Amino acid sequence: MPIVMSESVPKGRGLTILFELEDLARTRFASAPLPMYELVFTMHSGNWDRLLLPQIRPLAELVRPGRFIPDFFNSARPDFDDAVRQVLEVPSTRVRDQIASMLGTTSPWLRSFAAGTPTSRQDLRSAFHSGFRDLLGPNWPQTRQGFDAEVRLRSSQAVTRGLGELLGHLHPSISWTSPALHVELGWDTEISLRGTGMLIVPVLNGLTRPAVSMFAEPQPLLFYPVTAPQPSGASLELALGRTRTLVLRALTSERTTTELAKHVGISLPTASQHATALRTAGFVSTHRNGRSVRHRLTRRGWELLN
Repeated sequence: MPIVMSESVPKGRGLTILFELEDLARTRFASAPLPMYELVFTMHSGNWDRLLLPQIRPLAELVRPGRFIPDFFNSARPDFDDAVRQVLEVPSTRVRDQIASMLGTTSPWLRSFAAGTPTSRQDLRSAFHSGFRDLLGPNWPQTRQGFDAEVRLRSSQAVTRGLGELLGHLHPSISWTSPALHVELGWDTEISLRGTGMLIVPVLNGLTRPAVSMFAEPQPLLFYPVTAPQPSGASLELALGRTRTLVLRALTSERTTTELAKHVGISLPTASQHATALRTAGFVSTHRNGRSVRHRLTRRGWELLN
């Protein structure tokens, strides 16, 4: 079963998950943000810079907005390298079946990946690392901070309200009526956990509604969106000015001067001037890549934003 996203449906429709006493005892929160899911949900949202497509094309071919997410992406490992290794070790027969049923072998690369060729697996490995670096890496400290704050809050609620009450208030499309958890989906079905419990996963990137992966191992997964904490901008804008603050925030992802100007909505000379000033102050690093000059925040720049 693929990773299924929640939908806005008439009240009462959807997935009913039956809990036994042992399931409640084994249900827990993830101990850290799960980078594979944070990346996959970001890709699935479609809310990413298309200038990155050449580096992450294999991932973009497998995770498409509006389509089911293949469950061979299931990896609840908090270390990204371990998660990538787990996904790439999924048997080719399982990969082939899911691509054929969900995506179709509509490109040469998909056909190669479905056939299990080593070069296609290496292509996906490279896309994973590029995607994490460019889409999640700049904000990963905030992701961890937001995740930890959410789990602390929910742990406190579990003590005062009980686990069932807590589960029913994770999101408006999730409800609890003992002994069942209900998640709004586009069809009606009922599943018993049979003693496995569930892993509850707060997600801070890409996800706007809950999602479920009922046949993940060793236990099913329930994802729900959390809003990441945003750095306060008022004092920063007073110190740097609005445009320079926007430039600083834009450089949480590496950009050329042209890309920076387009992203912020300023002229190329103005973008170059602001990047130079921030580099002189130690907040931005600059390096040449071929004919282009690329800028990115330094550690000091990250500290200033946070």
